[in-house]
Amino acid sequence: MNNNTVLYYYYMLQVFLSLILSLSISAKDLKDSCEKANANDCFEYAYEMSKRGDQLAPIIYFKKGCDLKDGKSCFALERVNQKLNQTKNSLDLLKKSCDYNFPTGCLHLARYYFKKKSYIEAVESFEKGCQLGLKSSCEEKEKYDTYFSKIIRSAAKDLSESESSDQEIYLRLLKERMSLLEKDCKAEKFESCTMLANNFLFLGNLKDARKWAETSCNNKSPYGCLALGEVEQKEEKLEFASFEKACDLDLGIGCLRFAQSIEKKNLARSMSFYRRSCQAEIGPSASSCMKYSNYQSRNPKLANKFRELGCKLDKTLCPN
Repeated sequence: MNNNTVLYYYYMLQVFLSLILSLSISAKDLKDSCEKANANDCFEYAYEMSKRGDQLAPIIYFKKGCDLKDGKSCFALERVNQKLNQTKNSLDLLKKSCDYNFPTGCLHLARYYFKKKSYIEAVESFEKGCQLGLKSSCEEKEKYDTYFSKIIRSAAKDLSESESSDQEIYLRLLKERMSLLEKDCKAEKFESCTMLANNFLFLGNLKDARKWAETSCNNKSPYGCLALGEVEQKEEKLEFASFEKACDLDLGIGCLRFAQSIEKKNLARSMSFYRRSCQAEIGPSASSCMKYSNYQSRNPKLANKFRELGCKLDKTLCPN
């Protein structure tokens, strides 16, 4: 072996050792940050340790992240528990994941409810996953909305045996649910006002949908303003000011809906709302990032910035 070969292998060894050291330092930094109550770094540390084959650290640190109200940590912990056949806390973890605004958690929670024939909770969870920007949750919500809209508006003689059973279950659950939601709304639990408004929207009762959506929106609920915007659409208003209010409350889909509503009349202004949708605190929209990136094609630096944001939010948009 000549001197050049020896030097080459020595160099590669140094690179390898430096890489291992940097990974260790990075993992240590994440762990230290987690211990200082940085929920996202709890998730990142748990994920890094799982990639290294550690079986205990992911459980400990996904739980820490979940306890700090990080939705993706709660969901990851539920997935780990599933692999270990420990399903006792699955529902609780999925609820927390969705409550903490992780859309995939809402999707899996909805599927869990649907298997249990808890149809109202299923549809509400699909709705929230959709509002948080998850396309597959929107698609499943639309599918089940269409199905339940059909069966609750059909005569018994026109339904199959399974459809008749679903109709009976759905209407009974809906009546019970709406009664509880109204009670909670009057107790100033404004998320319940929003869900009540959405149920009246589904039933085609725009008067009551508006009443409860206004209650929620007037109390600064972004989802309440979103529901009110949907009422305005059904009422065929010329403008949907409530979508803008939802955007001002940092809800990504609110910015997106308002951008779509004004795009033909005012392209430049609509693009400012696509940008806000991309950068929203609640449910940022990957598709809005991509749309704004394309709009800024003459400014490569800005276009790349928003494309990267979109890719980070939805990796399927950027397979390479």
